[in-house]
Amino acid sequence: MKKVLVLFLFCTIALQAQVKKEYKEAPLQEVLNELSESYNLIFSFSNEVVKDKIITIALNNTPIDEVLFTLKTLTNLDFKKISNRQVIVSTPKNKVEVCGYLFDEITNAPLPYASVIIESEKTGTITNDDGFFQLGDIDEKNQISIQYVGYKNKTVPATFFKNKKCPKIGLSLETTALEEVLIVEYLTTGINKNVDGSFLISNNDLGILPGQSEPDILQSVQLIPGITSPDETATGLRIRGGSSDQNLILWDDIKMYNTGHFFGMISIFNPNITDFANVYRGGADPKYGDRVSGVVDISSDQNVPKTSNGGIGINGTHADAFIKTPISKKIGLVVSGRRSYTDVIQTTTYKALSQKVFQNTKIVETQNNQPPPVEEEEEEIGEIDEEDESETDIISDDFFFYDVTAKLILDISPNDKIMISSIFTHNDLAFIVGDDEDTITDDLEIQNEGISFSWTGTKNNRFHHSLKAYYSHFDLDYQFAEREELFIEIQSVRRNTVRDFGVDANISYELNSKNLLTLGYQFSHNEVFYRITRESQLENPIDESERVNNDANALYANYKFTAKNKSFLNLGVRASHYSVLDDIYIEPRANIEYPISKAIRLKATAELRYQPISQLIEFENTQLRLENNLWIHSNKEEVPLLESTQFSGGFLFSKNGWNFEIDGYHRKIDGLTSATNGFNTVSNNISTGESRVIGVDVLLKKKFQNFRAWLGYTFNDIEFTFPEIQNNPFPGNNDITHNFRISNTYTLDQWELSLGWLWRSGAPFTTANLTNTNQIAFGEVNAKRLDNFHRLDISATYKFNLDATGKWKGHIGASILNVYNRRVPVSISYRLDENPVTENIELDVLRQMSLGITPNIVFRTSF
Repeated sequence: MKKVLVLFLFCTIALQAQVKKEYKEAPLQEVLNELSESYNLIFSFSNEVVKDKIITIALNNTPIDEVLFTLKTLTNLDFKKISNRQVIVSTPKNKVEVCGYLFDEITNAPLPYASVIIESEKTGTITNDDGFFQLGDIDEKNQISIQYVGYKNKTVPATFFKNKKCPKIGLSLETTALEEVLIVEYLTTGINKNVDGSFLISNNDLGILPGQSEPDILQSVQLIPGITSPDETATGLRIRGGSSDQNLILWDDIKMYNTGHFFGMISIFNPNITDFANVYRGGADPKYGDRVSGVVDISSDQNVPKTSNGGIGINGTHADAFIKTPISKKIGLVVSGRRSYTDVIQTTTYKALSQKVFQNTKIVETQNNQPPPVEEEEEEIGEIDEEDESETDIISDDFFFYDVTAKLILDISPNDKIMISSIFTHNDLAFIVGDDEDTITDDLEIQNEGISFSWTGTKNNRFHHSLKAYYSHFDLDYQFAEREELFIEIQSVRRNTVRDFGVDANISYELNSKNLLTLGYQFSHNEVFYRITRESQLENPIDESERVNNDANALYANYKFTAKNKSFLNLGVRASHYSVLDDIYIEPRANIEYPISKAIRLKATAELRYQPISQLIEFENTQLRLENNLWIHSNKEEVPLLESTQFSGGFLFSKNGWNFEIDGYHRKIDGLTSATNGFNTVSNNISTGESRVIGVDVLLKKKFQNFRAWLGYTFNDIEFTFPEIQNNPFPGNNDITHNFRISNTYTLDQWELSLGWLWRSGAPFTTANLTNTNQIAFGEVNAKRLDNFHRLDISATYKFNLDATGKWKGHIGASILNVYNRRVPVSISYRLDENPVTENIELDVLRQMSLGITPNIVFRTSF
């Protein structure tokens, strides 16, 4: 028996030793057939598996196991021996672990909530706050699709993740966005600078800012040099020496005439559904008309949501909720709402804001029975007399605000989009104080509602068209009454409405990749009405009203040249006809930027603009004295058309995380009126004048990994000339000579921290005295200045997951405005009042004090 085994082994070895052959680019099936005979094996396979497989292999008495391993390496097929004589050849079922991190390839910032989809299965996941995603083990034949709003879609094979442990994957901005954006993170994340000199504020990417625990578009733009709010409100934006009513504020193409809740302290635009805003300090496109100062063009979500998502939140003044959901693959709906709870609970935040808003009003005088604090150095211009209100009781003290938005998004084709957007905002104050005999009533309602339609599309990749329409309705209704027993002693009514309907149609044609030509037409119809009435037993009655209807037709054209080095030339013109003035007004615009190196670029702008509608400052002596700005329309008589000419020039340096920019400008505005600029002079007649603005904006910013710091400075010299008021020119009301701000932000894991300090010169004011005839005698206009203003703001936020899957997320934030609680007057006005004890006429000096220490806390949850 032993002899038989030895003989068998010898024959087998001898047989293997005889296999000597070399195959060069031979079909795999041919090689397997020969190997089957040489090694006495049976190879089982499908023709589809070995089809088109070509190999080169040399055999020199090679053991069969080594041959099978070599074949597997050469063909990426499995060769599995199931017995001594049978081998199965098959396609391997390979799996690969797919996970990774998504980030912006320019800023290295993580991209949260991006969609990561397995294309063959149409399933996937979304990235968390760190940009991390994980799909588990999947077939390596699959393709992974990555999508993020505003960025180019990316598709990678599953094999990309082989032998890599959760790699980082960079996404780039869409081509259109890259062409527009010049500097990413001009100040901080989410605040970018465009090629045309405007600013793009991306609300979803907006990092933490000093004093803000959640983003607010109108508060955020105040971080940009040249944009300030001397009265500390969100809505009181002064852009390069202009007034707030000279700014064009758009929400989804709707012209907004009231942009603030709580008398301007909070903007009406819900940050949870705000997508981005384009902000212009000058050099605006000619499609923007009817205002002479800055432009803030705000847009809500513009893409159909991939999946349903939403959230709820609460802070120190209001609660909110929103939802974004796809109705189908091509139709999406976005709905949001906010409401204050101040009529139920009065928080520390509300009380701090109330102290600023309601100072010098009947509300504060009655609740506190104390006048606002007075700085010692201002004693020479008089003190506010304390009224004897100790016997009165607050009968009703209700204040609340709310806003609601809804938007329908339709992708009617790959190149056409229709959007229908609506907004409704409301502020309501009802205040009644009295005793057994007398009652005083203040009732104020302000609302702004609007709806817009937009159809945009592209044909042949070069022809773009746009058709837009909007309707905006603003309504202010204020009633004041003072009753003694059943008789009305004083009654005052103030009413202001604006109805605005407009259409915009334009076409653009790309001559080539560098040249774009745009032609457009706009029509708008405005109906502006105001009425002021006052009846008193001791005074002559007042009844003033005006209603103006105006049709405006405008043609505009724009040529834009953009080179690969991002040099930029924009030449535009706008021609407008206003029916109420029956004249045509031509507005040329020019904007040029040229890079002299990779790090330095020069820039210049020039523009002429007109404005037919502005706000009248109404000084009628009501008890409430809130929202006394009334919209009025230019006419051929007392209210002229505003005309602004502006020139600017400067340079920008950007390299290695450093941004340094200097921009100087000269501006002249004609057609100002003494009423629209708030002069409380002895004359009640409206007088006209002009302003001249010389200014410089400076920015210095540096980014160190997760730390950002920037300095902003603005110099302004604003001079008014009103011959009917004063022979010599004088400083403008908003002549804040120096404005300096330093801000810092730091990110650590899920924490964001921010600290900022603001310092500015005091505003000018006019002194006054009481004459022997009980009249106000004003001194030289704006000859003196208030104390310098400064405050320290701080904020912090923390993000976390509420469940293990990361689908439910939490956000908590805290902020403090004016940490060291320094309060100074920011404006001064005067009124005559009768002393209730002596019955003598006295001069009241009304100091509008700055905001005191204001804490705020926010909590949000989203899915």
